[in-house]
This record gives sequence, structure tokens and C-alpha cells, in this order.
Amino acid sequence: MKYNPKEFYRAHLAKDPRFDGKFFVAVKTTKIYCRPICPARKAKLENLQFYIHAVEAEAAGYRPCLRCRPETAPGSAAWVGTSATVRRALRIMENFALTELSINDLAFKLGIGRRWLCKLFVEQLGANPRTILLSKKLNIAKNLLESSTLSISDIAFSSGFQSIRRFNDAFKTRFQKTPSEFKCKPFSDGSLKIQLNYRPPFDWNNLLNFFSNRALIKVELIENGSYQRLIQYGETSGWFKAKLCDGNKIEIEFKLNKNANIIEFVTRLKNIFDLDCDSMSIEATLCEDEKLKPFLKLYSGLRIPGCWDGFELAVRTIIGQKISVKGARTILNRLVATYGEKQSFDNSLSLTHFFPTPKDILEADLAKIGITLSKIASIKCLAQAVVNKSIVLDGTADFADTCRELLAIKGIWPWTVEYIAMRALRNPDSFPETDLELQKKSIHLGLNSEKWKPWRAYAAILLWNIHL
Repeated sequence: MKYNPKEFYRAHLAKDPRFDGKFFVAVKTTKIYCRPICPARKAKLENLQFYIHAVEAEAAGYRPCLRCRPETAPGSAAWVGTSATVRRALRIMENFALTELSINDLAFKLGIGRRWLCKLFVEQLGANPRTILLSKKLNIAKNLLESSTLSISDIAFSSGFQSIRRFNDAFKTRFQKTPSEFKCKPFSDGSLKIQLNYRPPFDWNNLLNFFSNRALIKVELIENGSYQRLIQYGETSGWFKAKLCDGNKIEIEFKLNKNANIIEFVTRLKNIFDLDCDSMSIEATLCEDEKLKPFLKLYSGLRIPGCWDGFELAVRTIIGQKISVKGARTILNRLVATYGEKQSFDNSLSLTHFFPTPKDILEADLAKIGITLSKIASIKCLAQAVVNKSIVLDGTADFADTCRELLAIKGIWPWTVEYIAMRALRNPDSFPETDLELQKKSIHLGLNSEKWKPWRAYAAILLWNIHL
């Protein structure tokens, strides 16, 4: 990416949080790199080097600053500029980080050659796949060392390292300190916590309102400005509670029944709350539409409400077709109460049931919950496809193929697919144009959705919030 060093330097001097994650500042004399919001004394321009990605700075020999922790900054603005292949590769790396995924395995999953994959990564991200995967693992480990009660060995293995020695060596090489020097004092309540960064502005209350209107009684709870729910992934069961905290961060308190893939856990959390969103860039593009501009000022910092599990979101969407949100919620509560597994790992929690898995759905008599035969057939067909892995709803499969497979299921319509793509497959340009409310508001305001690419999903969220 081309950039003007003087422009970056002015943003660096201003410490404007809106630039956090958009670029990184490396000091040539100290060999340390920082976020533009770092409180440290500013060096002269001639002593600085700017990078778009944190891993690019590290590949050049710079160490992360211990004050501003640049490795925890939100995803850089260049994320959207990367190719679909690289974005998919990054998602696969996050979901399979603990399986010793090789570059050959990654290339095979993507259907391309190993050399071409490495070339794409170096061109678009400034580092090879192995460097980026190691960086992700170390970031998670450092965060857990500073904000959890897990032992160092537990953190090493749950962050994707296969031995304590390899973990210690990699950690010391990158941070110039041992893991024990970062280990925090145990929390007095014995809980596990982790903090995740976001780039402001962030309309947290609007996001909570969206979840609150759709929350399932035994699975989710929104209260006192926080969101909590029961979760399952792989063989892991658990619970988390999310709330805003100081420093443009979300604090996650969590409980898991076993040490698990923490990288996947964090990835799913970031998806739910859309933490990689660059609101400033998105709103700048949408503001080019003069008819939309006044509403953006009223709803600054909107996020796409994600989901914990793609299959769960798809079932919710199918049940919600052609009925109200309230009506769908009633039926879904009935589904959870009848066929959801009861949690047994913590009796102190007020939440009691997990959302039914695909296997639970295949064994269930869905006629008992009050939905039509056509919806039953669609949901059963989807569940079978997910079990057979012919449909993968975690964002790691080819996007176009996933959409085609969903549309091939009788009873799943384009609106359903676009909604799933928006909230589960993390496509920022998905737009359910057949949605009656979106059509009504677009006609009333004389809007053209083509002007909003590649951020039409955010425009949809905005329009759903507008009251005419």
C-alpha cells in the first residue's frame, strides 16, 4: 500500500483513536513498534518507519511496545483489501490452529499451490503464512498470561503450541521476556477473563438491542449492559459474558469445561461483536451517498451482529422466514426447551440449555414445536448437509459454493442466504434486497444500494435502525 509518511506522522502526533489499527509506527533507534495512540514520547519523523500490518513490522525486526501492545490492535484497514483467497486462508488458520496445520494442508484446502499461497501472503500481508499463524498464537498466549488464571502450561497448549519448550522459545524471541514475567496475579473470584480490542466508534447499545430482541431464554441473557450465553464447539462446552470496559476494549469473562482451542474461541467472539470492523472507513464510503449521510451521523459505530455458530443462525433464519421476530423467538424457545441439551458443567449459571446441534435436529420431531412441514424439511436437509460437511458455515469454505449449496435446499430463498452470509459467513457486502423493510425504506428515500459496495451489509443494518 502507498502512503504519505507525513500524513501518518500527523495522525501519530494526534493520538487519534480512530486511526488505531490502521497503521503501526516503528522507531528505528529502539527497534520497537507501536500503535499510533501510544502514550510514549514521540520520535522525530526521520527516525520512524510506518507499516500497515503488525506482522510486517515484526518481519522487519521490530519488537512490540510493552505500553501500547500493538499486537492487540484491531484488524488493519488492509484486511478488506486482501483477496478472498487470503481472507479465507486466515479464517482457516484461526479455526485449525491447534491441528498443526501445514502450509501444504492450507494450500490444499484452498485449492491452490503452496508457492502461490506464500506469494499472495507476502504481497498482501507482508509475511508468510507460518509467521502470521505464529503471531496469532503468541498474541492469544500473551493476552491469557496477562488476564487469566490459567497456568503457563495450559496457556501454551490452549494457544496451539505442542510443547512448553517451543512455546517458551517463541515467546521470548518475540517479546524479549519469558512467559512467567507476563503472568498476572490470580483474580480474587477465580474467574477467567480476556480483553479484546475494537476500533471506535462502537454502538454497543444498538448491538445489545438487536441481540435482546432475539435472545433465547435458556441460552442467552442481556442485562446491565452485558451479553452472555452458553456455547459449544467441538467437544468443548462453556459460557461467556461480554461487557464494555475502558481503553476501547470488550472484557470477556468465561468458563469452559476443558482447556480448548482458545484461538477459535476468540475468533468466534470477534465474529459475534464484529470487532475487526473499521467504522471510520466504512462510514466514509457510505457517506458518499448524500441521501444516506444524515442517518450515519445518528447511528455512528454500527456493527453487524454476528453469531456464535453458523448452523444455529441458519436454523433461526429458516424458522424466521415469513413470520415476525417475536413469533420466531417463541418457536425457537420451544425448540431449545424440547431438544437442547441441558448444561451440567456449572449449576450456578442462570442459563440452562445449549442450542440443539445438527445431530440433535436430525433426531428431533420438529412437528412438536409448531412449524410447517416445508420448514421441517428444509431444516432437516440443512442439518444433514452440515453433518456430512457438504455445507460448512464457519466462513472457511468457498463463499460462492456455500451460497449455492444453501440455495439448492428447497425452502431456502435468496433472502435467507444473504442474511446467513451477512451474520454467519462474515460477508460485509451481503444485502438481503428482497427484505420488505429494506425495500420500503429504499423506495421512500430514493436509495441505490449499488453505491454502498463493498459495505452493503452495514447499510442494511443502518436501514433497519432508521425510523421513518
